[in-house]
Formats: sequence, C-alpha cells, structure tokens
Amino acid sequence: MTPPEVDVQTLRLLVAVAARGSLGAAARELGMTQPAASARVREFEARWRVGVLERSPRGSRLTEDGEAVVSWARVLLHELETVRSSLLALGEERRAGVSVAASLTIADLILPRWLAELRARRPDVSPRLHVVNSDTVAAMVRAGEVDLGFIESTGIPADLARQVVGHDSLAVVVAPSHPWARRRTPLTREELQAASYVLREPGSGTRSTFEAALSQPPKVALEASSTSALVGAAAAGVGPAVVSRRAVSGDVERGRLVVVPTDLDLRRPLTAVWDRRRRLRDAASDLVVIAAEASRSP
Repeated sequence: MTPPEVDVQTLRLLVAVAARGSLGAAARELGMTQPAASARVREFEARWRVGVLERSPRGSRLTEDGEAVVSWARVLLHELETVRSSLLALGEERRAGVSVAASLTIADLILPRWLAELRARRPDVSPRLHVVNSDTVAAMVRAGEVDLGFIESTGIPADLARQVVGHDSLAVVVAPSHPWARRRTPLTREELQAASYVLREPGSGTRSTFEAALSQPPKVALEASSTSALVGAAAAGVGPAVVSRRAVSGDVERGRLVVVPTDLDLRRPLTAVWDRRRRLRDAASDLVVIAAEASRSP
C-alpha cells in the first residue's frame, strides 16, 4: 500500500498553532477561515491516525504527538524554504547572468556591438567577458567556466554544440616598403610557404586558419598575442602579418599597410560554441540570436 503524502500546508498550520497559541490565530496568519483550518487538521489526523490537537471550549492546544510533529515540521519547512530561495536565486542568475569567452578578433571588433544590443534588450544583464585564443575558449566552455564561447577557428571541437553566426576573412599585410606591396598578381602557396611571418600564437583561430590554408606550419619572424602588436610589427617592416581584414581596414585606408593578393582561401566562420550537456542560460541564448541576426544585416 502506498503511504499517504505529507500535507505541507497542514504542517505550516500546526507550526503556526504552536507559535500563536490557537487554531484561530494560526488560520488567520495563513489566510484561512477557522472552519477550513479545523477541517485540515481533522483530515490530517485521520490520514495519519494520530491526534495532534486537543480541542476544548477554551480553544485548542497541541498534544504530545502534535508537539513531535511540529518539531519535525520545522526542520522540513526550513529545508523547503532553502530549496525555494535557491531556486529563485538560480532562476534570476539564469535570466540575468552570462559569462562569455571570445577569441581576440571577435572580442575586439565584433562582440562589443552584440553585447550592446543584449544590454538594450536586457538591461538587467551584466555580461562577463574573457578574451582568450580559440583553443582556450573551447577549453573554458568544456570545463563549465563560461556559458558561451565565440571562436574564429575553422576547426570546431566535435564535443561542443555550435552555431555559425558570421564570417570573417584574413589578410596578408605588409609595410609599403616591403617588396610584396607592389605585387599585382596573387602570391602562390609556394611563395607564401617560403616567407617568415608576424603571427598570433598557436591555438589562435587566426594562426590555425592560416596554417590550414598554407598546408603547412608557417615560418615565424615574430609571435604575439595582440593584434595591435602584429600590426605595428608589420608596419615597422618585421615581416608580413596575417590578421583579420576588419582589424587593419583603417591602417590600409591610411596607407600604413598594404594588403597582398594571394591564392589562399583565408575565409573563416565565426562560431558560437557551448556545452551540449548544459542548457544555455536565457541571456546566452539571446546573445547567439543577436549575433546571428547581425550577420544577416546589410
């Protein structure tokens, strides 16, 4: 035979009786009529076959069994309140919070507009942003350190959920004094393989995209984790730099750098990634939608 369920509301009523000294006062505290409260207690006693209240013309008081039930009820109600408060806090965190990791190009050039739109739609959201390379983004998502990641690598870890939210293209850029600056025909893969470059560190989406297009690890003249450092080194003549076209558009317009034509396919997707085992928080899900909408805008 299935045991009866515990009636939590009646437990609340009995705890209130112990605190207020009467069934009528306890009923008023809980928004009940006294007849309804009396009926609840009678049903509780019949269900569990225990007497919890002694009734008399002067009122009602807890029996010895009733005192025991109230002591157990206080523990249970405290735990229920803890669960309720925790669920409310978790719900608020899910609605309002979002922790994001993004690779450098996205974080510097694209993500700020997405975050601004997120704030416009959700003023209560306070995003937390980590700027790291693409490999580290994937590792942070996998470890549960962030809710959402944005990477610019062509290789997406198979264990992560993903959605392409845009596209980007790399450019090989040189100082105006470099011999390639006067090149009118595209450089071949063989010519590009022979050069030494100013590049991002291994693990970055820019580096992995260029390596895949070049079909071999490139020779490195200088390695840096900052796009501005790469641009400065290329402009100073250290060597050709490989960077996002978005990142150097101003330098190219001002004549500080020159884009070199090549035979390589240097396009790459911009991809949102998250742990498929965890439900995306509402704000993180909204950010993916905003990113995808932005890529479709003219």
